[in-house]
Amino acid sequence: MTLIRTLLTVLLLALPSAAAWTREQKGWALGTAGILRQMGTAQHDVIFWTEQSPAAEREARSLLASWWGVHTKAELLSTIDSLLRDEGDRVHIVWNYSRAVNVARWGYGATLLSEDETWNIIVPAAQRLQLAFASWQELGLAYLTARTLWYTEEDTSRREAEHAYRVLLTDPNSPWRKYPWSLDLGNGQRVAASAVKIAWIEIAAHPAGLMCVRLGIPDHSSQEPYDSAIAEAVGCRPQIKRERRNGPDLILDTECVRSGTTRGAQVVADLHLESIARQLRREGVTQLFSYVENIPRGDSNLFPAAYDSWTENGWQYHIGYHSLARSLPDTTLIYGIPPRKVQVFFGAAALFVAMSLFGAWTLRQTGWEGHFATLFWASWIVVTVSFHGLAIAGFQSGNEGIGADVQTLVWYGTVALLLRAATEFLLLAPELRAAVSRRHALAICWWRSLTEIPFAIVLVLLCNPQNPLDIGTLIAMLALGAATTFIAWHWLRLTLGEKGGSVKEGELYDAVFEAARRMRVPLRRLYIQPENIGPRVAPVVGSKGDLMIPERLLRAASRREINGVVAYELMLIKNRHLNAIWATVVPMLMVLVWRAYLYQTSATENFALIREAGIMLSAFGAFQKSLGKVQSGAEKAFLAAGGDAEGWIAGLARIARLAGTKLSLGLFEGIAKRCGIAQERVPALIEAGFPETGHYAIPYFKRDKLDLLT
Repeated sequence: MTLIRTLLTVLLLALPSAAAWTREQKGWALGTAGILRQMGTAQHDVIFWTEQSPAAEREARSLLASWWGVHTKAELLSTIDSLLRDEGDRVHIVWNYSRAVNVARWGYGATLLSEDETWNIIVPAAQRLQLAFASWQELGLAYLTARTLWYTEEDTSRREAEHAYRVLLTDPNSPWRKYPWSLDLGNGQRVAASAVKIAWIEIAAHPAGLMCVRLGIPDHSSQEPYDSAIAEAVGCRPQIKRERRNGPDLILDTECVRSGTTRGAQVVADLHLESIARQLRREGVTQLFSYVENIPRGDSNLFPAAYDSWTENGWQYHIGYHSLARSLPDTTLIYGIPPRKVQVFFGAAALFVAMSLFGAWTLRQTGWEGHFATLFWASWIVVTVSFHGLAIAGFQSGNEGIGADVQTLVWYGTVALLLRAATEFLLLAPELRAAVSRRHALAICWWRSLTEIPFAIVLVLLCNPQNPLDIGTLIAMLALGAATTFIAWHWLRLTLGEKGGSVKEGELYDAVFEAARRMRVPLRRLYIQPENIGPRVAPVVGSKGDLMIPERLLRAASRREINGVVAYELMLIKNRHLNAIWATVVPMLMVLVWRAYLYQTSATENFALIREAGIMLSAFGAFQKSLGKVQSGAEKAFLAAGGDAEGWIAGLARIARLAGTKLSLGLFEGIAKRCGIAQERVPALIEAGFPETGHYAIPYFKRDKLDLLT
């Protein structure tokens, strides 16, 4: 280590001082590490930072330690020496010499090297690279080749390096454009001037035939306009939206509308770049970088295939490198949903509608009604995303990306909502439909369905990785969905007539509050729901410790049956079950949404059917599991407080008969087993109950002054 350091120190002292090199020569030398510098978004024309500072020193030392394990000047000189000694072929030379230049820059920033010492490393390395290559482009391509050999599995790193390479060759402010390759570096060696001159073009194809073209022409001096060449290239007469100069370069922004590109739910755009290439050749341009872009919906392909294609930030990119030494072939961009997939979607949509209506008809009164919503929305997500339903529906809107999805969901989601409301109407028990008017029943179905769809819509947008959401948009959507759900839930409760009159005295009042005192339940108020305002037949508790008992249940159930079901409801108040449900559901929803968001931002292909259905099923499954745990806790507390289990079973059976709901015998047998009741008692409890205990008298309450249970 000491010998190496001594040799390098002698070498550095023997070289000229930094003042012997001009600003242009130093700028040229710094450009040899241009790709690394560009990837790090650092300035090209300074060694490290503009000024030396404690912050710059800390950053440079951190970079040296983390990337090279360098902490001292001796380690730094040893590292640079190992890079400069490992020559090999030209790929190894550019890879090692460029990194040596970069390490020297960090060494200067870390105050391990003086400015003279730094230049005495950088400039000779640059002189060696100038002799090894014929142009900045050739140096850059060799560096990219070496980087690909080093980072074999990292597409992101490769694309970042290639982007830096393109910027360096096309940005007039980059060192590769500011300093000619043949610049005299003061070593007495003359190299030939480079003839490389690179233009670039961006073409964005949109639905409804809108074609946007941006053309960058290096060192433009010709007076010949490019509008005719662009018109021939994209098939429509462009309107120049903006014409500006970037140093010596001319940049044109144009757009036009080409008829016939949209075919059903697909865009087919034929491009003839040779017309532009002909005019660029007259200005001495030797190469063209092309960027063909579209906001993806379904498949997106360029024929012939581009050098590289990927999806990023909601855009599909096709990157091409074209030598103008030969004619450019015609290319065709095709994106969207092909006719065959459109036909498949319509078949899947028809099957979904038929199966939804048939399933609702067959599942009613089977005990599976509560699972229907899960199956419905999971299937809807699959049809909407995997069968491209939303993309097909929104293709003609003229908008793209998340904006098109949101706009389309206004009517597309409404259609799903109407179908869900229809299935909910089919699922309603005959007794409930008989108890209210058809209009009232339809309103119940509508509001109940509206409480479900916001969550499904958020998942639809999350399940499409082609239209990624940022965190702000996601939060806004969740907030809007939550507000919609709460409003719909409020109107559902109004429609269900979950209003009651406050009870202040009477036999029922005394019995309920005595049970609450005995079970140590913080019961606040007791309400009676009038028989004529809603279809509810089961007691319900509010979040603030209120209990409401339907008048219809009081007239039908015996005292012991009422006492049993009321005792269980009191335990829900004691366990604060509503708050407990939200405490478990809200974190579960946050985890679920984050899981879908991670899938979306990490994937480049569409979700598999099973994954989309699995997300929805896991959401509702977790909700059911959380709800089950809360109810199980209330049941245990009910038994611990001495609740009447036989009265509870008889009361549940009475409620089921009043609601027209078929409850399985296994449900009652399970309750009996957990409560220590003989199984042979269960049929009698279900069928007969306790008529010998009589009925509670309906207590007095103000029927013209009803409160909504909160």
